[in-house]
Amino acid sequence: MSPEELRALVRRHIEAGFNLGDWTVCQETLADDYTAFYGADGEANVGRDEYVKACRFLRKSFPDVNITIEDLVVEGDKVVMRYTERGTLTGRGFLGIEPEGQAYAKPGTTVYRVADGRLAESWGVEDTLGWFRQLGKVPDLG
Repeated sequence: MSPEELRALVRRHIEAGFNLGDWTVCQETLADDYTAFYGADGEANVGRDEYVKACRFLRKSFPDVNITIEDLVVEGDKVVMRYTERGTLTGRGFLGIEPEGQAYAKPGTTVYRVADGRLAESWGVEDTLGWFRQLGKVPDLG
């Protein structure tokens, strides 16, 4: 795939899939055995279905959740996406946090590996502490 095609694949996955809650697009853009590695412990979320399950879980608490792609950089079969995820806690409670209309903006970076025209793996880092602080779960230490 060309660099433009790789960027278009990630854009479609995020903008037409995740942002619109169209899980069929996510299923089309992710490999069947898609593996996502997130956090300092490197825990893996294996499988396209697990990814969709996690996204649905998030959307039940943050119905307006969306990702703004800030940068897409292509190198070989990898695409690096720098982004900002935004949402408002207006749905059901989230991990013990009651919905009170708390808005957040969480920066992050994900590296995707593409194989056979689909997203096969990803490695991501997000500002989770800042996210929970914005939701009122962690006191502001500054």
